[in-house]
Amino acid sequence: MTAEAQGVGRSSEPIDLQALIETIPALVVCALADGSAEFANRAWHEYTGCSSPEVTGWGWRAAIHPDDLPKLIQEWTVATAAGKPFETEARVRRADGEYQWFAIRKALAVSRDQVGKPSLRALIACEDIQERKRAQDRLQQSEQRWQTAFENSAIGIMMRDRADRIIAANRAFRNMLGYTESELYQLRQIDITYEEDRELNLDLIGELWEGKRQHFQIEKRCRRKDGTLVWVRNNVTLVPGTGDVAPFLFTIVEDVTQRKQEESERRYSEEKYRVVVEAASDAVVCTDESGAILLANPATTRVFGYESAELIGKPLTVLMPEFLRKLHESGFKRYLATGQRHINWQGTELTGLRKNGQEFPVEISFGEVTADGHRIFTGFVRDITDRKQAEELRASLHAAQVELARVSRLTTMGELAASIAHEVNQPLTAVTNNANACLRLLANHNLAPEVLRQALEEIVADGTRASAVIARIRGFIKKTPSEKSMVEINDVIQEVLALARRELTENRVLLESQLTQALPIVLADRVQLQQVLLNLIMNGIEAMAVVADRPRLLWVQSQVNQSGDVLVEVCDSGTGLRSEADRVFTPFFTTKANGMGMGLPISRSLIEGHGGRLWATPNSPHGAVFSFTLPAAAGNSS
Repeated sequence: MTAEAQGVGRSSEPIDLQALIETIPALVVCALADGSAEFANRAWHEYTGCSSPEVTGWGWRAAIHPDDLPKLIQEWTVATAAGKPFETEARVRRADGEYQWFAIRKALAVSRDQVGKPSLRALIACEDIQERKRAQDRLQQSEQRWQTAFENSAIGIMMRDRADRIIAANRAFRNMLGYTESELYQLRQIDITYEEDRELNLDLIGELWEGKRQHFQIEKRCRRKDGTLVWVRNNVTLVPGTGDVAPFLFTIVEDVTQRKQEESERRYSEEKYRVVVEAASDAVVCTDESGAILLANPATTRVFGYESAELIGKPLTVLMPEFLRKLHESGFKRYLATGQRHINWQGTELTGLRKNGQEFPVEISFGEVTADGHRIFTGFVRDITDRKQAEELRASLHAAQVELARVSRLTTMGELAASIAHEVNQPLTAVTNNANACLRLLANHNLAPEVLRQALEEIVADGTRASAVIARIRGFIKKTPSEKSMVEINDVIQEVLALARRELTENRVLLESQLTQALPIVLADRVQLQQVLLNLIMNGIEAMAVVADRPRLLWVQSQVNQSGDVLVEVCDSGTGLRSEADRVFTPFFTTKANGMGMGLPISRSLIEGHGGRLWATPNSPHGAVFSFTLPAAAGNSS
């Protein structure tokens, strides 16, 4: 304090009060009842940098922060009028212009003036609370951050007291269950827990309150406000009480409904996979990246002879013959390194090895999955021994069928021997007659060039005709494998009718044909179709051999049916099928005295081998109709 300030103070106030104020470390202003200052202590002057004249009167208020001054004056006035203690907080300007927080309190002091009379004074003491205010601000900010984090957390948070009442719940928790904040505060935690999960939840909570544990985690179902269930994972911690704050349970609530559904679906899928694998009739073997067997289903025992437990941990090559093992190992190693497969993984036929050392044919298919970063390979192995034997048997039966068809054709050719001889003899006779005529004309020196040219052309035509007949007959009876090609069915019909012409004539059969033009092409073996048609035509001729009271009529028709297939029908006016319509295609059934009963069964087999159908129906009023269909070749249109 300056000498001038000290002098003024001493002239207006007893020395003992001012001396007392100087001993106080806090900032102190001595004021009258109305709040005007008389003087301030050294601490005030040093802190604010104000001189004594700047403090006296109402000048001391200039050191108070403008935002805090109105509140200070109001509270001072109210406290003074009511005779109550005065205490407030305000920021006081430091000498460098910086404001710091102070707790400002008023105390009353009685002193005596120079004549000895009592004088009432107010001592305004200012205590530095800057650090406390900073701590409070930090605490408030921390609480605000906590409140913001609590309310805006994506995971549900809920707190409850010892009576299990919900005392706080954030937005995520409220949205999870569909309740408003006020509605939740009316509920206990157990009220929203699914009935079947309550007992375990209550037991764990009891252990928390009893001090047996500090926290626990539980997955349970909660019932939403709309009655639906939601799976949650609760992490529950006991927060001890402090001061006036009672202990409470702090719970982090995570909605795990989707995960639970996925787990349920995965378990269902795994269970289905397990049932399928165990019930599969094929051997199912799983291996890891090293080729070691991880799993073998019960069918593996039937296929390979090993019990499932025997195979676990053993290399997959134990199920292969020696000559395949190195090939598999090198190919599998290359696949792991490059992804390049050395065999087809779907339906490849290989050789397996049983426990007793027997080799047998198998069909394998492999699949690959990655689980937890590990590659697992699952192989499906089917024992195809029976299938291979059946294929060999079918091949043998097919060969026998082909040979039987050829024998049937030879038999037919035997029956047509006279017709064949006539077909060949007719052009040969014409060749001989033309040649003899030329020789006579030469002998008479009467062979004109034009006559010679005409005779030679006829000889060539008749020779070609005879050659074609012989070639057609050779192709019909020779032993060659079946060969399908694009065939015009009308051409085949015309060829067969030419072969049967003499039989038709000798048996006085009237032939009528109605062949639809521009029929779709069929993919077929030409010789086999000739055999079928010839058999049907010869059967029709023979069925009419005993008919004497009506015309013997054979009618051949070709057309397209409603399904788009080519339909061929051979009708006769013979004795008919009577009750034998269903039996005529049975092997060795025949109505002929010298028949073998194989013509029609073979014909049906040949047509079915082309994807068609052969059947018989009665003809009205007399005879029978034999019909067959052939599918049109792909890409053809009529």
